[in-house]
Amino acid sequence: MSDVVALLQQLVAIPSVSPMGNPPGRGEGEGEIARALVSRLRAAGFACEVSEGAPGRPNVVARLAGGDGPATIFEAHMDTVSAADMVRDPFAASLEHGRLFGRGACDDKAALAAMVVALEETARRGTPPGDIILAATADEEYSGSGVQHLIDQGLRADGAVVGEPTSLRLVVAHKGAVRLRITTHGLAAHSSEPDKGENAIYLMAPLIEALRGYAESLGSRQAHPLVGRPTCSIGTIHGGQAPNIVPSECSIVVDRRLLPDEQPEAAEAEVRAWLTQHCPGVAWEMSVMLYGIGMDTPVEAPIVGKCADALDRVLGGHEIAGVQYGTDASRLSRAGIPSVVLGPGDIAQAHTADEWVEVAQVEQAVAVYREIMWPS
Repeated sequence: MSDVVALLQQLVAIPSVSPMGNPPGRGEGEGEIARALVSRLRAAGFACEVSEGAPGRPNVVARLAGGDGPATIFEAHMDTVSAADMVRDPFAASLEHGRLFGRGACDDKAALAAMVVALEETARRGTPPGDIILAATADEEYSGSGVQHLIDQGLRADGAVVGEPTSLRLVVAHKGAVRLRITTHGLAAHSSEPDKGENAIYLMAPLIEALRGYAESLGSRQAHPLVGRPTCSIGTIHGGQAPNIVPSECSIVVDRRLLPDEQPEAAEAEVRAWLTQHCPGVAWEMSVMLYGIGMDTPVEAPIVGKCADALDRVLGGHEIAGVQYGTDASRLSRAGIPSVVLGPGDIAQAHTADEWVEVAQVEQAVAVYREIMWPS
């Protein structure tokens, strides 16, 4: 078994489920996996910095000093989504037919393991052309606070490679997102006398219909060449306490995906204006759950060329791409660090009930990352 597969099995076996904005509970958060990484990296001779952006949510940073060439950040997150609905043991890290199964195997521990092993192999060669910074971050799956904490603490470089499942395509653009909670308030009453109350679910109905029209209108907008058009979707709806009670409250969560040049504040204002125009006389409240900006790194950026050259040497070619989902790369880009997203695994397997990653692609990722760190 290769070193990277053994490390990936170890990482997958450690639960690091995101508590999604709550204090970490048992089996949640990045604490245990951070300790395992620090132990390995220190044993390999790396000094590690551990910092918490929130209680129990550590980031780990290791550095390899290089020459006077460009400094590069290699970033991957340690947290995963919930493992509650998986159809096999989420932490068994089982190997079957060239695939490694488990929560986080694809998103994002495959990239993390490959970056660690590439860093160790590069260090054994000597002094690379430029500084290499490995950042294993917390809280990517919920709010991105982990990488933002590092940025606020002064993390900087000339470029960044963010490990996410891109099937080793070189992603230079992705969408942003605004997540909005919309609530209607009614008046509770006994369901046998509904006329004595006001049904909050009924009040929500015209808003849902209006949002469907808004989502359809986005389909006529000009598409970005790599990520397509903006979208809007209602993801959840909650209302009522019991069948025999007229519901006093109903809420929905709206996911509005942004093109790279759209601003979250403007998209929120646009949704507000649409509902105000199309639902006159309906009272509702809106709160922001998430602001996430997009990313659009010019293909002429040095980090893009460096990664493209590495892919050409290892795989014999490269593909420039954009993706619909968001990543920590947008925050690094906003901080003035030109960034790309590049990692093993297919996003179609991320967050699934039987999440897995192709072992061969994880091993290829080690070689690709190593070539970016120090071209052969």
